[in-house]
Amino acid sequence: MGKRLSYVVAVLLLFLWGSCRDPFEPEVTNADIAILVVEGYIETNGEESTIYLSRTNPIRSDSVALPVIDASVFLISSTGESWSFSETDSGTYSYSGFFDTDNTYQLGINLPNGKQYLSDPIKPIVTPEINELNFLRDEAGVEIFISTKGTDEAQYFLWDYEEHWIFRPGVISFLKFEGGQVVRREPDERIDLCWNSNIFPKIILQNSARFEDNTIIQRELVRIPNESEKLTQRYSIKVRQRAIDQATYDFWEILRKNSDDIGGIFSPLPSLIGGNIKAVNPGDEDAIGYVSMGQSASQRIYIDYEDVQPWRVFIPEYEFCFVLPDTIPPNEAVTAFNNIDRVPAREVFDGMFFLGYRASTKQCTDCTLRGNNKAPDFWED
Repeated sequence: MGKRLSYVVAVLLLFLWGSCRDPFEPEVTNADIAILVVEGYIETNGEESTIYLSRTNPIRSDSVALPVIDASVFLISSTGESWSFSETDSGTYSYSGFFDTDNTYQLGINLPNGKQYLSDPIKPIVTPEINELNFLRDEAGVEIFISTKGTDEAQYFLWDYEEHWIFRPGVISFLKFEGGQVVRREPDERIDLCWNSNIFPKIILQNSARFEDNTIIQRELVRIPNESEKLTQRYSIKVRQRAIDQATYDFWEILRKNSDDIGGIFSPLPSLIGGNIKAVNPGDEDAIGYVSMGQSASQRIYIDYEDVQPWRVFIPEYEFCFVLPDTIPPNEAVTAFNNIDRVPAREVFDGMFFLGYRASTKQCTDCTLRGNNKAPDFWED
């Protein structure tokens, strides 16, 4: 789930400010309401569990969320055991360990200002394995779908995913200007091939009880439209599947309806958003958010250009990229490339005789301006 909840809450606050249909200029307060937002999932099988703490911002703030630092985050079981989470990044608290799925648990939060919070009792749910993660090519692009089978204990599902893909710049160059001369780039300096990524905030839910034998068949997760750069060469998606209880499902369904159908007259009111994190002391406001617990399931697939070809790619940032037609003689390279924008793109020869270089712009040749030229650790070629 990542920090998706903070993103959605920020959108809903903007909705409250600007959703009137008739022209109206409200007096919008800059008061810092600073409601605590809690999000996370506790893994029972030894994988890293992460809890995110943040606060809502004033409506006119440019920031999406303010991380809550120096908090004490801990888990207690119905048998009296306790575990402490460590702050691994600002507002991010993590722990890796194994938990008995037959017990119930509560998440505790103590803030530096003295306020204390405790979750409702949480019963872990073991998520069924993913039956199929695959894709279909159609006239509109590529649909990535998932199939799974629920059980009596695991009927409600929440999915999130991470996308990574290779892309190329508008002009391919293996040259650089360095030390007063044009030289070829080393393999680890390549700027002609990069990786980009996307962790999508879209909320994807399904109740398997709606289907025969609790079987969910080809639930669409992602739609890659035609001409997307994601399928330039190689694309990867990792999907994480989590079984949740009905109360968690209802919470995320309210958020989904507010974020997807914002402004609709039949949408749930943002005021209905609550969660399972309550203030310990009477008079303190409850937090927004839901923490779940269990064993998730995940799967990754790769899609190559050859799997979906023909696939025409259009990248708006490179629409007007080209190699300049004039040849720059070697003795003018220092003057031509001694600036931050023009870069060498091509070597020009007349037979065996070297004539010079042709140039392009850094924006058109350097893919690291939009991505990373180092492959992710998990990447497979």
